[in-house]
Amino acid sequence: MNKDGAVEQQSSRAKVTTVLLRYCAIALLFVFIGCGGPSAPTLSAVHEKAVEHNQKAAKAVEKGDYEKALAYYTEALKINRSIENTEGIAVNLINIAVLFQKKGDVSRDHEFIDIALSIPGINNEIRSDAAYEKARIYLKEKNFAKAKEWVNISLSLNKGIFEGSRWNLMGRISFTEGKYDEALTMANTALNLNIENKQRSEEANSFRLMAEVNAKKGTYSESKTYYIKALEIDKELGNSKKIAMTLRAMGMLSLKQGNLTDAVMFYMRAYDVSSNAGDKEGVLEALDSLSDAYRKSGNEKKAEEMMEKKADMEKKH
Repeated sequence: MNKDGAVEQQSSRAKVTTVLLRYCAIALLFVFIGCGGPSAPTLSAVHEKAVEHNQKAAKAVEKGDYEKALAYYTEALKINRSIENTEGIAVNLINIAVLFQKKGDVSRDHEFIDIALSIPGINNEIRSDAAYEKARIYLKEKNFAKAKEWVNISLSLNKGIFEGSRWNLMGRISFTEGKYDEALTMANTALNLNIENKQRSEEANSFRLMAEVNAKKGTYSESKTYYIKALEIDKELGNSKKIAMTLRAMGMLSLKQGNLTDAVMFYMRAYDVSSNAGDKEGVLEALDSLSDAYRKSGNEKKAEEMMEKKADMEKKH
């Protein structure tokens, strides 16, 4: 995979994590609502079990352990089905679909989203989320027309405080099409909405998209400025996965400019963040990036050392 492709893949991974964590929060909310409303003083043992599985799934997502997250969400889905918690069922189906997309199983992704969309009686907010995920599937399939269609469906169902995330996705579609000016316009629209709605995580995503567009256009100083803005928000939110992802992107930007020393520095910082967060996926990506940077600097010994470290880590897990 070339480095430009890796930037898009990193951004996609960050969005996956954001989407999953948000859906987990929604799932927990509906568990409470289904048990007598937000102010209900107690939960039944069954509802508590669903909450527990969703919480464990969210933690697994943060660690990059998607197989474990899938197992927990599947268990939560079974529990919600056993008590006909309709909203909880729909949200868990969306969670599972997102994880299948991460695993590269697009057909299963479509399958679970279509089931969620077919459930009668779920509210427009959840339908909007399902349509948003449907758009993300089509983007992965490079079916840009369908992706845009489903973003618009999502917006028509429910804009609310998450409208900016929809415009971020619309901008990502344009970016993938190579329509960089259009992508930048949409990223700015998303940014304004996210600031207005106080959606800090999506605000960071807007800055990242703007950074990627500027990197493509060769305006590297502007790109770095936007990455720094995104990084500041990542740190404010304590999101280790996104911190590491943004640092890797800044390392890649340094490579584009031929600044190998800075590239190694950013990749080392990303490695340190991922290592201490227990994020195996992030560690492996940082090691791969470090190997590439060392190789381009002519240090074959260090490049091989990083690849050997990566291979050892893969064997242990």
